[in-house]
Amino acid sequence: MRHGRRGRLPPHRPRAGRGRRGAGRRRWPGAGGAPRQPADDDGGPHPARPGSGRGRHLYATHCARCHAADRTGGVGRDLTDLDDFDRDTLVRVIDATMPAGRPTACAGACAERVGDYLWALRDGAPPPDVPPPPPVEPVDCADAPAALSPRRLRLLTRREYRNTVRDLLFPEAADLVDACPPHRFALAAADAPPGTATVHVAGSFNDWAGTVAGGGWPLARTADGWALERDLPPGRHRYKFVLDEQQWIADPANPDGEDDGFGGRNSVVEVDCGAGEAPVLPADPAADVPAETRPDAFPFDDHAASGRVTVRHLEAYLDAAEVLARAALERPGFAPCPTADCAADFVRTFGRRAFRRPPSPAEVDRYAALFVDHGAEAGLTALLSAPAFLYRSELGAPDGDGVWRLTPHEAASALSYFLWASMPDDALLAAADRGPIDRAAEAARLLADDRARAVVGDFALQWLGVDALRTAHKNPDLFPDFDAALRAAMLAETADFARHVVFDGSGRFADLLTADYTVGDARLAAFYGLDRAADGTLPYADAARAGVLGHASVLATYAHSDQTSPIRRGLFVRRRLLCQELPPPPPNAGGVPEVDPDATTRERFRQHTDDDFCRGCHQYIDGVGFGFERFDALGRWRDTEAGQPVDARGELNDLEGFGAGTQATYEGVHELAALLADSDAARDCFVRQTFRFAQGREDAADDACAVRDLRADFDAAGGDVRALLTAVAAHPSFVLRREAP
Repeated sequence: MRHGRRGRLPPHRPRAGRGRRGAGRRRWPGAGGAPRQPADDDGGPHPARPGSGRGRHLYATHCARCHAADRTGGVGRDLTDLDDFDRDTLVRVIDATMPAGRPTACAGACAERVGDYLWALRDGAPPPDVPPPPPVEPVDCADAPAALSPRRLRLLTRREYRNTVRDLLFPEAADLVDACPPHRFALAAADAPPGTATVHVAGSFNDWAGTVAGGGWPLARTADGWALERDLPPGRHRYKFVLDEQQWIADPANPDGEDDGFGGRNSVVEVDCGAGEAPVLPADPAADVPAETRPDAFPFDDHAASGRVTVRHLEAYLDAAEVLARAALERPGFAPCPTADCAADFVRTFGRRAFRRPPSPAEVDRYAALFVDHGAEAGLTALLSAPAFLYRSELGAPDGDGVWRLTPHEAASALSYFLWASMPDDALLAAADRGPIDRAAEAARLLADDRARAVVGDFALQWLGVDALRTAHKNPDLFPDFDAALRAAMLAETADFARHVVFDGSGRFADLLTADYTVGDARLAAFYGLDRAADGTLPYADAARAGVLGHASVLATYAHSDQTSPIRRGLFVRRRLLCQELPPPPPNAGGVPEVDPDATTRERFRQHTDDDFCRGCHQYIDGVGFGFERFDALGRWRDTEAGQPVDARGELNDLEGFGAGTQATYEGVHELAALLADSDAARDCFVRQTFRFAQGREDAADDACAVRDLRADFDAAGGDVRALLTAVAAHPSFVLRREAP
C-alpha cells in the first residue's frame, strides 16, 4: 500500500513467516456443510471495534506481503508513520487502490477494517487489547468459508462470440480470424507536412479514435516515413491517417475511397482471405465489438465483471446479427417454412442450441411470431441478438445457506466455454437435458477435441502476456527483419508449443518451462538457427534456451523497442509465473536509463539497487531480469554487449514468496526454468492462473482452500495440465455461486 509518501522507502525486507498447512479439506456449501460466520482471530465473532482481530487478519492476508508483518515496509511504504493521512482518507486509498495490482480484493468492509486496524496502531505501539499482526498463515480449510463467484450473466468475449457463431451457424467453416495476412498501413514522409512528429490510423476498426490514448493505432517511424502492420478481419474497412493527433488525411497511396460525409474522403480497404469452397462468414462478426478490459493483475480476456455492454457493443451486435442472419439463410434448407408450426419448431431446435438451454414456451411464441409476421431474416436476427445468446447465464438455483448451484444447462455451458471457448455440443446439451452432468467425464471428452487444443494455445498466450506482441513496436533500424510474418511465427510458436506439450508431449507443467525443444515454421527455425527433427519439433542446439522462457515471443514482449528490459522481464517472472504483485512505482521513479554504447544493461540499471529509494522493490525485479541478458530485445542470442561479454547471472530473492527468506542464484534462462519448475510458488501460481481463467475473476483470500484443493489434485497427477483442467471443472467451486454484493 504505497501511497505516494514523500521521502525514501526503507530498504527493509518483509519478515512474514511461512505458516503451517491447514489440516483437511474444506466442507463445501451444498455438499454436507455450510459456510460459517467469519471469526475473529480470538475465535469469537467479529467485534465492531477498531483494531479488531478481523482487521488484523485482513492486514496479514492482503497487506503484509508488501508492508511486512510489523508494517515497517518491505516493498511497500512504511505504515508505522501515517502523519500524512487522516482515517477516512486512509480507508478511501485502501478501498480504491489496494492491494497493489488487485484493488478489488480488499474493498468496502475489508478496507474499513484494515484502515481501522492501522489507525489504532498509528502511534507505533499497539493498544493493550490489540496484539501485533501475526505472520501470514494458510487458512484452516476444514471450516473456512468459500468466496465463490457471484451470480451473474457473463457477456461472451469476442473470442467466445466468434467461436459460438462458427459452431452454431457455420460448423464447417475455417477459423474466422487470423486467416488473412496483416495489412500494411504506410505513409511516406513526402506526403506529410514538414515537422510531422506522429502518425496514427483511425477507422471503422477502432471507432475512429482521434488519439493514440483513445485507441488509435500508432505507425512506427521508418527510414522513409511511417508504417504499421496490423491484422484486419475479412470485410470492408474505412480509415484515415491522423497527423500529430490533429490533422486527418486520406491515405495518399490508396486509390480506393469514399465520401466521408464532411467534404473529404475516407480510404477504404477490402480484406478477402480467399475462403475457398467452405462456407464462411463474410466478415469477422466481432470486428466492431470493443476489446475486453482487464484489471492489472488479471491476464485473461474473460474478466466477467468487466463485461459491460455499451452503445458501441449494442450497435456491433445488432449489425453482426443482421449480417449473420443473411449469411445463414443463404444456406440451403436452413430457413424454416413460413407457417406458425414450422417457425415454432425452428425456434425450439435452433433456440435450444443458440441459448444453450431449451427456450421457454413464451420465448418460442415470441420469436416464432417474428418469423411469421416479419420474415425469416428478422426472426433469426432477433435470436442472434437476444440476451440469452450474447450472455452466459450463471444464476443457478437455490442450494441452501445462501448458495446457488448452476443448473445442468448452465453447468454444461460453463464447461464448454472453459474448455472450448464455445457453445456446448449436442452430446453435452443432451446430458444436461437428463439432469446434473458428470463434469469430470465430460471434461475428459471435451479435452479430446481440437477446440480444446485451440483454447490451451489461447490460454498460454494470455497467461504469459505475449498477446501484447501483436501491437508491439520494434525499432526498424535495429531490427529490420521484424515483419508481420516473424511476429506471427513467434506467437504461433508459443501457442503451438503449449498445445504440443499438453496434448502430444508429457502434459506436465514443468515441461512448459524446461523443454529442450520448441515448435515452429521455417521462418522461426531460421530465426533461431535450428534444424527440424523427424517428429517435427525444433530441438534446441544447446542449453541456452528452455521452454517458454526461451521463446522470442516472451523475450520480445518484455523488452523495449530498442533495448532489453530487466525490469519488464523480472516483473514477468514475478507476476505471471509466481503471482507476486509489487506496488506501482512512485511518480518520481524515473524512466529507462539512456542507451550508452559503452555500458552494459546491467551497468546502466545498477542505480536501482545502489539507491535505497529504489532497492525496496528492485531487489526483487532486476536480479531476475538480468538472467535474460543473453537475449536481445527481439529474442536473438548475443554473446557480447557494448563490447563486453554478456553477464547472464541472475538472482531470485524470495522465490517462494516475499518474506520467505529463500534465495537462489542462477545463470541463464535454462537454470531459471529449472528453479521455477521445482518451485512451490510457481506451481501454486499456475493453479491460481488456471482457476482465474475458469472463474473469470481474480482469486480472493477466501479462495485459498479451493486453490489448495486443486494444487493437491495437480500434484497427485504429477503436474499434468489436462488433469488440472479436469480438476478445476469437477471442483465444487465451478458450479456454486453466491449473491452478488
